[in-house]
Amino acid sequence: MTAAVTLAALRAFEPHAARAQPKAAVYADMHSHIGLIGGRASVREAMVPNAMLVVCRKIVADGPVIRRFPGKGVRQVREPAAGELSSRFERILARVRSEHQAEALHEIADTQGVQRVMSAREPAVVIGAEGGDFLEGELARLEAARREGLVHLQLVHYRVSELGDISTERPAHDGLTAFGKQVVSECNRLRILVDLAHCTSDGIAQALEISTRPMIYSHGHVTSTAPHWTQSGVRARAVSAQLAQKIAQKGGVIGLWPLGYQFRTLDAYASGLIDLVQSLGAAHVGVGTDMFGLGGSTAMPGYAQFAELEELLVRRGMKSDDVRNVLGANYLRVLGAALAA
Repeated sequence: MTAAVTLAALRAFEPHAARAQPKAAVYADMHSHIGLIGGRASVREAMVPNAMLVVCRKIVADGPVIRRFPGKGVRQVREPAAGELSSRFERILARVRSEHQAEALHEIADTQGVQRVMSAREPAVVIGAEGGDFLEGELARLEAARREGLVHLQLVHYRVSELGDISTERPAHDGLTAFGKQVVSECNRLRILVDLAHCTSDGIAQALEISTRPMIYSHGHVTSTAPHWTQSGVRARAVSAQLAQKIAQKGGVIGLWPLGYQFRTLDAYASGLIDLVQSLGAAHVGVGTDMFGLGGSTAMPGYAQFAELEELLVRRGMKSDDVRNVLGANYLRVLGAALAA
């Protein structure tokens, strides 16, 4: 991110003490399904009253072939037909862009877009994909998606795919496939932010070796030891502390999710953020709400909780600069670095 963009980002995330006046847009969500799961919704109406500056809307690329099973998590139920996932992704992407235009929501596509959003403090969206399944093994589809506004790609989701293994199923590729490694390099070239959520430990380590830009782990949690696919879905979805440190060392960010099974209250979630800041540093922690993706078990059911979370963190003694970074500025910094020419 350029110095001008960084300065603008810092100014945009200055804390605002006055609660009597409408709060300027300051928060960012690294991972959300708002309006994509759980029914249509006005993204602007959800953002503006709650001071949301940027939301990453994730299109679930493997949606037609996965299902949530009570007590067993999300599993793949069938193989996709040829062209099924790519055509579905294209339809949803077109619909999402139409919604943004109708709601006058700016789509961040480059560093100039980041700077414009920071300066104007107008709500903006980031178009993301949860899983590169829509590529169906064809690298050209990534460039086409980038032209249509995709700037944030989570490599895998709930399907062992052409890109590699997932954290909740038996490995088949020892991490990323050759194609998955190509996708990481191509994301760097095309200026797309790489998201490592749902990857196995091997896949994360391989991406760290390949990428020349910072990456994120948008939503999940950190455990002291490496997770394993045979563990419960929640435990298997973790990233090890060792790999989280390596993501941070490359300038990246770990997004803590507010999963209700782990964080029964917003105060408990605030404690989780504080613990992560202490281990990784305040420049490398963010919020990925996974809104509408946690099956109703969440400490943050809406964007109103961001302001409450800010108050909790300040009351618990977190420095205002650190609060600003965790609740949004870190994501925008890494996004800017990914989009930089």
